[in-house]
Amino acid sequence: MKHLMFSVFILLMLSACEDKPEPKQTEVQQTPEVTLQQQFDSYQGLAWQVVEALQNQSAAQQLQDLTFKLITSSTGLFLNLKAQLPECEASLQAMADATEFQQQSDDADALQNEMTINVEPELPEFAAPSCYHAQKLLLNPLAVYKLAQQADLATSDYQNAKLKMTDSFARIKQLELITAIE
Repeated sequence: MKHLMFSVFILLMLSACEDKPEPKQTEVQQTPEVTLQQQFDSYQGLAWQVVEALQNQSAAQQLQDLTFKLITSSTGLFLNLKAQLPECEASLQAMADATEFQQQSDDADALQNEMTINVEPELPEFAAPSCYHAQKLLLNPLAVYKLAQQADLATSDYQNAKLKMTDSFARIKQLELITAIE
């Protein structure tokens, strides 16, 4: 009986070790497109990082770094919104242009040291309320960035900055409703 069990065990081991050909990939894998909802979620995630830093009354440099990352990463969101909000095309393009920097390095810190952010970009007058909501997604983080450039931040500065970022969350919700994203 022992020999029979041992033989079955060896047969199972050998069959498990059998080389099985891997299925060939006939399709080229494509990078999936980022949806507008994913871009909203990404924006919100980065905005929450800024809010957490404000709640912890983090150093001004950390706030600058976080808001810089939020500002520069929102380019795709503004460009993607153009299809959903054609009435805001000029404004959204100006906002995308304001967030794009010629990246000579992948290092965000090095890029920030090389670039000076225009904290008051010239944006066209908005043609619809949806354009106003979209503009606030850029203007609120820019206001926080400008505030973080101060050498010494008071408690009221942190509170004002949190209000700006909270307003950005409200604007995202408005834009989600307007663009019918659930």
